[in-house]
Amino acid sequence: MAKLSQLQENDFYVIAEIGVNHNGSIDEATYLIQQAKICGVDAVKFQKRELEKIYTKKLLEDENTAEWSFHYLLPQLKQLEFTIEQMKQLEITAHELGLEFIVTPFDEYSVDLLLQLQLDAVKFSSADLVNWPLIKYGLQTLNKPAFFSTGMWDDQTIKRCVEFVQAQTQDFHVFLCQSTYPAPDYALNLRYLNTLANYHPKIGYSGHERGIDASVLAYTLGAQVIEKHITRDKKQLGPDHKASLEPHELKQLITKLQQAKIMLGKEQKIITQAETLNKELFAKSVVAKVDLQPGDVISLDNIKFMSPGKGITPDKVDSILGKAIKQNKQAEDYLSFDDFENEIHICDWPEFKFQKKWGVKCRFHDYHEYECLNTPVVEFHCSEKDVSTDFAAGNPQTELIVHAPEIIGRELFDLCSEDPSMVERSVDLLNQTLIKTRDLNHHYKQSIAKVVLHVGGMLDMDTPVDCKTMTMRAEKILRDVDVSNIDLLPENLPPRPWYLGGQWFQYGFMRPEDMAAFCKSLSLGMTFDVCHAQLYCNYAGTRLTDYAKTILPYIRHCHISDAHGIDGEGVQVNEGDIDFDALFRLLEKIDYSWVPEIWSGHVNQGKGSLHALHCLHKYPSLGLK
Repeated sequence: MAKLSQLQENDFYVIAEIGVNHNGSIDEATYLIQQAKICGVDAVKFQKRELEKIYTKKLLEDENTAEWSFHYLLPQLKQLEFTIEQMKQLEITAHELGLEFIVTPFDEYSVDLLLQLQLDAVKFSSADLVNWPLIKYGLQTLNKPAFFSTGMWDDQTIKRCVEFVQAQTQDFHVFLCQSTYPAPDYALNLRYLNTLANYHPKIGYSGHERGIDASVLAYTLGAQVIEKHITRDKKQLGPDHKASLEPHELKQLITKLQQAKIMLGKEQKIITQAETLNKELFAKSVVAKVDLQPGDVISLDNIKFMSPGKGITPDKVDSILGKAIKQNKQAEDYLSFDDFENEIHICDWPEFKFQKKWGVKCRFHDYHEYECLNTPVVEFHCSEKDVSTDFAAGNPQTELIVHAPEIIGRELFDLCSEDPSMVERSVDLLNQTLIKTRDLNHHYKQSIAKVVLHVGGMLDMDTPVDCKTMTMRAEKILRDVDVSNIDLLPENLPPRPWYLGGQWFQYGFMRPEDMAAFCKSLSLGMTFDVCHAQLYCNYAGTRLTDYAKTILPYIRHCHISDAHGIDGEGVQVNEGDIDFDALFRLLEKIDYSWVPEIWSGHVNQGKGSLHALHCLHKYPSLGLK
């Protein structure tokens, strides 16, 4: 939940207007506060009025002497008004639940009464937008951030009133409002928010229409503060119930606002990792037309443009024409700008010494480039095709780790699936991987090899799912898998992983408490991907060190990279959200192996992985020798 005083750009702040929907009952008001909390709002709002200070004695004594609307409304207001002592009780309840507490005073006497409360902000109703004496008195007396609704009044009046308020304070929001209960869609005029923003930079929306769509649209137009009435039941009698949201609708509004915030993103262009993968698949880059040797000069005669799009893009070809290449390139190898510099080859890497067993991540097809490092461990990331190849190289000084395939054909490996055929295919591929690992391990140091496993649990739609139940499906399947001579290490997974050109929703083997129970039940260790863990923590609003403490007894191997947001995977070390110093201090007392796992860190002679190793070498708690 957001605090009004801490609102950042693109944040939203939702006020649940309880108003008089409590029907004069403290118990009902308390219930609505509690429901507002469950829905995820930031504040609740009530109203305070002294009727004798607002309406004439004649009207209060006989509302039938005026228009029909007074005959309908005044008796209700008399019955629905809380005393200041009752308001204190509600304020305490709201603050104990972590909600901010806001009140709309309708007269100066009520302003004085509000001094007895711990208000977080004050709201002035549309009806009082031109009541400048009340506004000035309320701002000076309460000295709180303020909100102003603008229903009922024309543009020029609103502009003058905003200027009046600006002379008193800058700490206020001006709300677009349509003072009809409920308001018809055609009358909302949401584009007027753009005009309000020209009058004052802080704008909001107080909605009385049915549903939630207008509030979401208002947020996308710049309204950071959203106010909607909450009620137990819209069918109740009363002035505001029909224009209110029931708790399940208010909760849906919060969800839609969160989605809108994510969709709106930032003003700068963001390239996702899935787009990067698709660019490599489909975009073109400069490739050698013939074999090239150091000293060969690049011309249009010895290059062409083909996929993958990993190298120099065609629009930048002029920057390399006439230059001598400094690396050997075979025909149809892609060219990068690093090929024109004196590059450090993998075999020329400095010698890194860590107390924890460390290594590199590679594929069968490029292992020959990394074997010269003689790292304490090596992790092969396998495809479905890899586990059926005859690759058999090894190093008796190195420990073997195999990362099981994550994709079967055009589908994701999934032991959590409800589809028996998918589970059968996944088990079959896992068994092939285990057989391949046992065969490979004859050429490596340890008698027992580690196998990293993604158990699955990813869906292509955001669906209500019991994460624990999904994780337990994989647990049941693995009980029947032969893991002799294998240290099977399921890997924690991120909330929004990238696969097959798009983003997925993760549910299985993601929450730390589920993983701890899983590993304990099967007597397994696990692979701790610190990037995936941070992404989950950002998603769930928890701390990485708390997450790590829950699974600490089961960590046997680590993948190390930084993370950003809820889906920024494989970020270079120290360029994301992770506090590595705190994390490594927590991990230093346990025994584990690790590899850097920077996105595309293996390309260009492992340039990204090398940089990560240099960064990690500076952390004593990682086990620097």
